[in-house]
Amino acid sequence: GLSYGDKFGHFSYRIGGNATLQKTRYEKIDEPDYRYNYQSRLGQPIDTYYGLKYIGTFKNDQETLETPQLYDSELHAGDLKYKDMNLDGVIDDNDRTTLGNTTPRLLYALNVSMKYKSLELFVLGTGSAFYDIALTNSYFWNGWGDGNYSDFVKDNIGGAYPRLTYNKVNNNFISSDFWLTKGDYFKIQNVVLTYHLPERLISKIGLHEAGIFVKGTNLATFSGLKNVDPESINSGVTGYPLFMNLTSGIKLTF
Repeated sequence: GLSYGDKFGHFSYRIGGNATLQKTRYEKIDEPDYRYNYQSRLGQPIDTYYGLKYIGTFKNDQETLETPQLYDSELHAGDLKYKDMNLDGVIDDNDRTTLGNTTPRLLYALNVSMKYKSLELFVLGTGSAFYDIALTNSYFWNGWGDGNYSDFVKDNIGGAYPRLTYNKVNNNFISSDFWLTKGDYFKIQNVVLTYHLPERLISKIGLHEAGIFVKGTNLATFSGLKNVDPESINSGVTGYPLFMNLTSGIKLTF
């Protein structure tokens, strides 16, 4: 962590920040005797995301027969296509490999405080970087069924979404890097604006300090991920949302 501050007459400020880097890996792990080295967890980070390697979508029905997969009886144009990692002529769980990591490699925070006479402002921002988010909750994986689709599905039909069907095509909703996206984000986590009442006024009623403040939390998020909160993509979907809060009050010190 680092911070720096200075003062010019009635104005003072301080800028600070801190960062945490983390790295993990399996030194020992009880795992099956995998047939292929790319399946082993040993030596890999503990948050490694495993799945099939996405290589595009099928252009026509005939192409789906070239390398059959074992998750559905048949596929069609628009379904997802995966890499045959072991070159055995079929796509199955033996083709699962390392695709990314789901825990931030960098956690950081920035803070700024400024004061001019009786006014004081504090801003805190937090962020995470260098990791992946799997878009596999019900907001993203709901492109089949009774026609109640999320905005993500509706906005990406024919583009960044597999073939839309009434019955689920298992092949399209298997862990793969098709569903991985960068999770990096930065949030304006806290903003506090305070007005300190003059000492000549509060001393008459026995107060050491008094201030009126306005505080906001979770005010803004900067991320490439839309419609869900990158801090917790299930918030507002299958769990309570991470609310934006605005509060005000009076702080008295005797």
